[in-house]
Amino acid sequence: MPAGLHLILYTAAAFLLLTEGGNIFCRWVLFFAGMRDLPSPDPVSPAAAGRIIGSLERLIVAIGLAAGSWEVVAAVVALKTVARFKELDDKRFAEYFLIGSLCSLLWAAAVTGVWIGYDSWAGVKARGTLAAVMTPPVAKKD
Repeated sequence: MPAGLHLILYTAAAFLLLTEGGNIFCRWVLFFAGMRDLPSPDPVSPAAAGRIIGSLERLIVAIGLAAGSWEVVAAVVALKTVARFKELDDKRFAEYFLIGSLCSLLWAAAVTGVWIGYDSWAGVKARGTLAAVMTPPVAKKD
């Protein structure tokens, strides 16, 4: 199998696990925590928006982790917290938010770890390229 096709296949598998698999995993954890059906404080926002936001969050976190950029992970957590800051006064919503967020981060870290492990073991070692692209060049001192 050509290396480029191999990279596309195992990266696509990770993409599906991060998005759809992550949504299923987080709903499962929230269900067992007794919080799956917690209504949104914003009646306008559909449930699908949460799944889209969660999928994007996990993809961004995965890219940050794969590139070794912890700042990306911190920025995602900060943005989520700022976006829901006022709603966190409601204890039940705060617990729902924390469980969902931590579950999502855990899933993203686990899938990314498997992707990195496979990439370094049997893949094309794309992680090094990703890290090089996302790392700013260091200025030389005269």
